[in-house]
Amino acid sequence: MANQEKEEPIRSVSDFVYRLQQTSTGGRRLFRGQNTDKCLLPKIVRLAKEKGIAPHQMNDIEQKMLERFRRESVPMLGVATELTDWELLSIAQHHGMPTRLLDWTANALAGLWFAVAADPPNKEEHGVVWVVDGPNEKKFDSGDNIFNLDKTYFFQPFHLDHRIVAQSGWFSIYRHNRSEFLPLEKQDRYRNALKRFVIPRDQFDSLRQELRLLGVSQASMFPDLEGLGTDIRAEFIDSWRPLSI
Repeated sequence: MANQEKEEPIRSVSDFVYRLQQTSTGGRRLFRGQNTDKCLLPKIVRLAKEKGIAPHQMNDIEQKMLERFRRESVPMLGVATELTDWELLSIAQHHGMPTRLLDWTANALAGLWFAVAADPPNKEEHGVVWVVDGPNEKKFDSGDNIFNLDKTYFFQPFHLDHRIVAQSGWFSIYRHNRSEFLPLEKQDRYRNALKRFVIPRDQFDSLRQELRLLGVSQASMFPDLEGLGTDIRAEFIDSWRPLSI
């Protein structure tokens, strides 16, 4: 099982930084924030489980999805050279297409922000920040078949998209076999490399305010007009509190 921190939940940015310092191993460290305590499965796998799609059917479905994205995204991408599958998958992931990629960041504060950016859907839920130490890194070549991996890897994508740059983005690319969907925290390679920090729901708003003071916000994580508009709402409407008299 992943190492769940047994100490007090994270209640401030300084709590989080201190806890990271106490558990540092000195190597590469990546972060993933979630506003609900879900297992580490890519979106396409979660959707497949919900829809009853069997693991052995997923490769064919994914490849057809990526091929359509390749054909129809050309005028929107503005890239002269043909992109590899893993480059294209990175862009598709950041624009809403479900893939076998799972988002991570090399920026600890960005990881914390993703955990608290939106309140949990249910009042009983809490957020988490997953931390992986010493991930199994891979540099993909143009000829690599990303749909036939022997294990789950982590990679840093080329800076093909403003969001990837702003978020110090990394991805894990999920290897699933043809018989089951196995979450990252249950895979032998990562079972002991993962830590999980719990963030109480009642601390989300105060953590958002702290992070904003440090320059981490919707606008900085999503440097486009949509991110700006959402951030303006967060600053002036969502965080509004009546003045006490």
